[in-house]
Amino acid sequence: MLHRLILAVALVGFLGAVTLPSYTTAQTTTTEDTKAKKKTTKKKEDKADTKADDQKPKAATKKKAPTAKQLAARKKFSNCAKSWGDHKKQTGEKGRKAYNAYMSKCLKAG
Repeated sequence: MLHRLILAVALVGFLGAVTLPSYTTAQTTTTEDTKAKKKTTKKKEDKADTKADDQKPKAATKKKAPTAKQLAARKKFSNCAKSWGDHKKQTGEKGRKAYNAYMSKCLKAG
């Protein structure tokens, strides 16, 4: 009788462990992960604050205007990209390889 009782309790315990919902175990790891994330973000903020205090403010740098050569290259590229649509309709080519080949020819030619 005692032997059957022990066996029944062990069986119930095993079935209880097997049939536990999976979200209960995931829930415990999620809370640990959020605590770890909070700790790491605080450390990053502390480091950022110390870096900001140590550095002197830099003067704003002005962006240089593009040269005439750069402007011409941009215009040429723009014209080739716009003409790709017409070329594609005429030849029926598709895909990145065809586009790259066309752009290469167009940029070298003009």
